[in-house]
Amino acid sequence: MKNTKFLLPGGYKKVGWWIFGITVVLIILHFIFQSQCDFSLNNIRELFGMERLERKGWQLSSSFGPNDDLLLTFIGFLLIVAGIFIGFSRNKEDDEFIEQLRYESLILSLYINSGIVLLCLIFVWGLPFLWVMMINIFSILYVFILCFYLRLYLNKRSMRYEKQD
Repeated sequence: MKNTKFLLPGGYKKVGWWIFGITVVLIILHFIFQSQCDFSLNNIRELFGMERLERKGWQLSSSFGPNDDLLLTFIGFLLIVAGIFIGFSRNKEDDEFIEQLRYESLILSLYINSGIVLLCLIFVWGLPFLWVMMINIFSILYVFILCFYLRLYLNKRSMRYEKQD
């Protein structure tokens, strides 16, 4: 257990699952009510006082539209924090086997994610590729969580069957 000094305490995992659940609810609510709202509480220019800079002759980047959605930025932030809390918190029974499993799952998730990106480089062009890259920000973390917990579950299940025999 030499590399566990970089892991978060075990309690962070519960917090991460709560944050993830809240984020999923926010995503669902955003896409349900997105077309029904004519106004945006997330106007970035007003929030940070950038409209005053434009009036004084400063030219801002055109990447910010008048109604940019700060909620999507907040959702992305929450997804990354939740993924880090879930994926990199200590388990109750951390030992060398769990450490090796975590390491192998991290490498496997990197391979899977790189393969997906390579396929998308070949088959996806233009603006949809931007969406692929935005999803890629989160996918390596959540593919790691999926790989690690799936392999942990399968190993625990196989040990349970071995004890019964």
